[in-house]
Amino acid sequence: MIDTTQYSKMEISEELNSVVQDAIEEGLKKRKIRNIWKKTSVSVAAFILCMIVLLNVSPSLVASAYDVPIIGDLCRVFTFREYHVDDEIKYIDAKIPQIDNTGKTDLEKRVNLEIQKIISNCLQESEKRAKEYYDAFVQTGGNPEDFRPIGITIDYDVKYIGEQYISFIVSQSETSFSAYNYNFYYNIDLENGKIVTLKDLFGSNYRQMIADSIENTIAGWSEERKAMLWEDLSIIDLISEDTNFYMDENNVIVVIDKYEAASGAAGMLEFTIQRINQ
Repeated sequence: MIDTTQYSKMEISEELNSVVQDAIEEGLKKRKIRNIWKKTSVSVAAFILCMIVLLNVSPSLVASAYDVPIIGDLCRVFTFREYHVDDEIKYIDAKIPQIDNTGKTDLEKRVNLEIQKIISNCLQESEKRAKEYYDAFVQTGGNPEDFRPIGITIDYDVKYIGEQYISFIVSQSETSFSAYNYNFYYNIDLENGKIVTLKDLFGSNYRQMIADSIENTIAGWSEERKAMLWEDLSIIDLISEDTNFYMDENNVIVVIDKYEAASGAAGMLEFTIQRINQ
């Protein structure tokens, strides 16, 4: 459970007042329906059912529930912990993943520790923002009973699991504050036990190769869509070993964040490029 005692001494920014109304207009998100992987064993299925019930009864309970099945001896990504909190300020729905069965113990420890640290920091910052907006709402004359709790969701999406690579995304979103929605991309080479970069996948000339592919894709866009791109945009300048991407069975999907290459209306841009070393 995250320590919230620091909030009692927090100073409220005056800038918050102007956006409180936007915050309270947002409706509560419906709870995500949990899909439980069906097991052939009746005893295992019963055990999972009991764990799901317990997770929803107690917000502080820590439990494990597998979301992705084991495929032979392949790596798996599973829900290591679930964190659920509801109060007058916020509601939190967090699924914390871990990897295992990679055959690389050090890799698993490193990646899993990083994920836990990232999620912990995200939750602390999100709870802090929710408390600030609640305090600002009350201080400007709002009835505490009318405040709409801020929804905070932590989740993950497994994009690909193969014999050599695993690719997944950990995401954070808030119902009222899209500026604080983040994705964290994990692409792992199971053979070498390392995090994969675009340079690893496309070689030393990766920036030019990827830029050429993206420019070819953009050439096929409509004029209306092209008009959303920034003037004098240099695609190659957006490409580095830190550029976000994920993988599927045959491709690399390069992700250009919102506002990096185009106006906000274009949103986040994704470009599919065939992988070389499959």
